[in-house]
Amino acid sequence: MKSLGMITACFPHVDEETRNILQSAMDKAKDMGDFAEILCDVVCSEEVNELTIFVAYSFASNASNHHIIHRLEDAGKHSALSDIIVSRILSEERFDVTWSDVQQSVSRAIEAAPNDWFACGVYLSWRLGVESNLGFPESATDFKGLDVLEEKIEEDEEFSFYLSGLYRLRANRLTRERRIDEAIKLYDLAIKHAEEHENYDDLMMCLFMKANLIKRVDVDEALNTLEKLRSISEEIGMNSGLYNYNQEMGHIAMARGEFNLSVQYHVKQFEISEELGRPRYMRGPKIAFLYNMMGDGAKALELMTNDGHESLSDDPYVLIQEAWALTNLGNVNDAEPVIMKAKEIILKSSNEVRLGLVYMVEGLIEKAQRDYGAASFTLERALEIFERYMSLAFVNVSLVNLCDIEIETFDYEDKKTDLSGPWMARLIEHVEKNDLPAIEGHLKLLKAKFLYKQAQFKQSEKLLTEVRMISKSQSMEYLDDVAKVLIPESRK
Repeated sequence: MKSLGMITACFPHVDEETRNILQSAMDKAKDMGDFAEILCDVVCSEEVNELTIFVAYSFASNASNHHIIHRLEDAGKHSALSDIIVSRILSEERFDVTWSDVQQSVSRAIEAAPNDWFACGVYLSWRLGVESNLGFPESATDFKGLDVLEEKIEEDEEFSFYLSGLYRLRANRLTRERRIDEAIKLYDLAIKHAEEHENYDDLMMCLFMKANLIKRVDVDEALNTLEKLRSISEEIGMNSGLYNYNQEMGHIAMARGEFNLSVQYHVKQFEISEELGRPRYMRGPKIAFLYNMMGDGAKALELMTNDGHESLSDDPYVLIQEAWALTNLGNVNDAEPVIMKAKEIILKSSNEVRLGLVYMVEGLIEKAQRDYGAASFTLERALEIFERYMSLAFVNVSLVNLCDIEIETFDYEDKKTDLSGPWMARLIEHVEKNDLPAIEGHLKLLKAKFLYKQAQFKQSEKLLTEVRMISKSQSMEYLDDVAKVLIPESRK
């Protein structure tokens, strides 16, 4: 393996023993994943100093390899420095780690750091971790020590290795404030500095986060960014990058309505997650989400049950999926108390997109109860949130259902017309503006349903035939089932 800046950057700041161990592991390793494994073997089998132990934990954390971290733990390799990483990993795996716990861990780590360079890195890494963890809302207001860190990184060339992390931190905050254009510019700056220092951990995270933002306005650029992420991850052997690649590709497929393809990407994402020993508890609900979008409530509930989601019975995301699945199955009486429980939890948080999902499922329940006026009002509330956050996949669901309600409530005694009303017109404009092949299929099905209700059977069947051809694509097979639900009479 060639010498990489993400390893050698610390050489001027470590003791000779640690430097020799790192150099030896780098000489033997074929890539970064192998490097983290070799370093773990050395630390577990030999007596080494606390700094070497911390560095081993750090590279295991960079690789998101929980197996290595637990191997180090089981070998009894601990230090105040490494405990900060263990604390962060535990916060992903357990729900009893508090803000006070993580604050104390970073204080102990900074105190134990051998010099300012490591203290700076420890604090920055910690902040990046806790600020991306929605379980610690306190991180949005508690910035003690950050001003000093920012000044040191920006003004002292010796600390320039951390510039990419600092810019990523700022970009993350701009994203939360919905200042998307500014955030993308900062991610580009972070990418530039990460490339200069061969800081591939930061580089891959910045590519992932940039793609997540840019996909809302330019899917092609997002795909190019993700291809760069995939290439780097494979080249240096860091599967954490492939995990994020598959996640984001799955999200893009979901936004385009290609739910079958999205399932494939997410299954691959979770396979990588299991290889890395990361928690799997949300696998079922997250894939169930896609089956709910396809209208397959039975499969969604099956996935959640097999994944043991009962242990997360107070997680609003899980509750939303359960309520949606029950609604898809027609069990609206069972769905209502579940979605109300999710709503009660979410109203105590600041997660507005999840509140939008609650409104969406409430609207779908009202639609299933044929309370079309209430359903339209509730779905419009959801749509307003989704459009503000540019959540394209959820905008699609809302518009499709609003259009379907419009078709159900249309006065068919009136003259024949090509449009059911403003929601169909808006859905047409939405499909023409964006690259949404499967949502275009939904639109054709809705038009076919509208024509069928007007007794224009030949025109309706023509559109149905077009959708059947689209559904032969492996990315959109579910559309054939949607057609049978939307226009059941046409299949008799």
